[in-house]
Amino acid sequence: MSVLSILRTSVGLRTIVITGSTAAVVSVASALPSDASWAPKPEPKFWSEVRLQMMDQETSAPSDWTFMEAMQSPKIDAAEYLRDPRREQQTVTFQALLLMRKGDGNPWGMRQLSMRAQCLEGVLERQDQQGGWSVYPGRQGTASKVNWICAQAPNP
Repeated sequence: MSVLSILRTSVGLRTIVITGSTAAVVSVASALPSDASWAPKPEPKFWSEVRLQMMDQETSAPSDWTFMEAMQSPKIDAAEYLRDPRREQQTVTFQALLLMRKGDGNPWGMRQLSMRAQCLEGVLERQDQQGGWSVYPGRQGTASKVNWICAQAPNP
């Protein structure tokens, strides 16, 4: 997988730097045609345990996060989740959760982001602290994921 972005996140007093396109749930659309039948696989037990442990540490109750996908390598472990998809015309906003650690010996980090899927364009965007939206750096297969996310919040 190619390196497309650097995600910096702070968890408590620790700073975790994640390099790689798989460290985030969202991405720009690929030039390849999307696979309309993409759907996330069930959450593996390993990731469920990590998520529940991180939620306990943050003193927030486990919630209805939907597992999207994960990757594990000697350099990074990362899992992506979403919840609360809400449609407004051809845009679906949602909360994204990233669980990550850089190498086995490092602590886990967790970050929540406000995101949106632009259903017609097949791209994902993230909201900054000032409320503005920007295209989120991506990887191959994003358009398929956007299609799936948009289907989670059907038109009224």
